[in-house]
Amino acid sequence: MVKGSEARRRSCFNQRCSTLFSMARRLSEDCGAHIAVVAISPSGEPHAFGGPTVDSVLRAYLPGPASGPPSASPFPCCPSAETVGEAAARVAGMRRQVEETEALVASEYALLAAVAKKIKAIQARTGKRNWWEVDVHTLGEEELPVFTKALEMLRADVRRRVDAMVSVRQPLLQWKK
Repeated sequence: MVKGSEARRRSCFNQRCSTLFSMARRLSEDCGAHIAVVAISPSGEPHAFGGPTVDSVLRAYLPGPASGPPSASPFPCCPSAETVGEAAARVAGMRRQVEETEALVASEYALLAAVAKKIKAIQARTGKRNWWEVDVHTLGEEELPVFTKALEMLRADVRRRVDAMVSVRQPLLQWKK
C-alpha cells in the first residue's frame, strides 16, 4: 500500500509543480516580473523555474559572497551567471527569434498551399491521376523547388516503406530455408 501512496504523491507533485511553473511563467511573461521558483519533490529531486532565469533572479535579489571577481557566480551550480538585465535581454532576443521563425513558417505554409492548389488544378486539367505525374513545364519558377522537395520526400517515404517490407520478409525467408 505504501508504494501506491508514493506513486500518488509523485503524480500529485508533478501535476501541481507543472501548474505552479506555468503560473509563474505567465506572470513573468505578462507582467515582466522576475521570478524564481524552486520545488523539491518528495524524493528530494529539485525542480526550478526562473523568469528570465533562476540564476539571474537569485543573483539580483539574494546576497552573494562579498569577495571574488565580479564575473564569478555566487552560486556554485551556475559558474557564469548573468544579471537580470542581461538575462531579460537574452530572453527578449529569443522571443524575437521565435516570432520571426513563426512568421517564416507561416509564409512557407502559405507558399506550400498555393503550390499545392496550382498542382491540383494542373492535375485536374490534364487528367493526371497522381500529383507527381504533373508536367513540370507547366509549373513556374516558384513552384519547381517546392515540387522537387515534395518528390524527394515521396521518394524517401517509398524507400522507407520498401526497406520496412524487406526487413519483415527477410526473417520469413530465412525461416523457410
